[in-house]
Amino acid sequence: MNSVPNFHTHTGYCDGKGAAETYVLSAIAKNQSAIGFSGHAPVPFESWWNMKEDDFDKYLYEISALKTKYGKEIEIYKAVEADYIQGLVSPADFSQLNLDYVIGSIHYLFPSAAEKPWDFVISPKIFEQGLTEYYQNDITKLVKHYYKASCEMIEDGGFEIIGHCDQIGKFNFDNKYFSPLAAFHTQAIDEMLELIAQKNIIVEINTRGKLKNNSEEFYPTLNILKKCKRMNINIILSADAHTPQETDSFLYEAATVAKNAGYQELMIFKNTTFEQVGIENFC
Repeated sequence: MNSVPNFHTHTGYCDGKGAAETYVLSAIAKNQSAIGFSGHAPVPFESWWNMKEDDFDKYLYEISALKTKYGKEIEIYKAVEADYIQGLVSPADFSQLNLDYVIGSIHYLFPSAAEKPWDFVISPKIFEQGLTEYYQNDITKLVKHYYKASCEMIEDGGFEIIGHCDQIGKFNFDNKYFSPLAAFHTQAIDEMLELIAQKNIIVEINTRGKLKNNSEEFYPTLNILKKCKRMNINIILSADAHTPQETDSFLYEAATVAKNAGYQELMIFKNTTFEQVGIENFC
């Protein structure tokens, strides 16, 4: 069994903890074949967890320098996790940079009643407040808005991997707000997956929700992964690491889940492109 690479990593440049070099050293110690840095890209408003615009060039320079310094010991890749917020920012805004790849994600929604983008994943309390204030406690409206934004992001393009694609369920403990099998949810998922398949986007299996005890499953859930398999959607494993110790968190378990969903191969990034490898290498 080979050590699983991780292509989703956050450092002290955004909401991670520690210098990028410490993540490299941790991944080397774990015999990981590759580490991809994907700092939260800057947004055009105040955010404590996105990279500051003034630090962005420094981030890009440092990852390039680490590639040179440790390139004989581990593959190092330079990327960003870029948010989509209609009319404000998109992963496509970063597609012309000299990056190895881009992860496109939804962490903010911009309801019509809001004065600024709403960070719906920051805490259960903020989620509850937004659901009440912006959606009149109608979870159906909120879920549909999330997947509509996801589809807009996919149409806009400029990224290769979609991050934690069902993260709207982050605080849905014990189905508090909705059943994942509810028709409005499954229909929205299906519409998003059809676009993902059409655009040949890679879906990540993101293990962070389980690591932080936000979910008993990974993002996306096994049911969604089975749909991905039926639609021939490619997948990649992602620790979404925020500390150097997390560079391989639950990745072996995620590979097993993918195998249970019917996958025999998954994607890795190698040199300049994504390629498929046998999943048995990581189970």
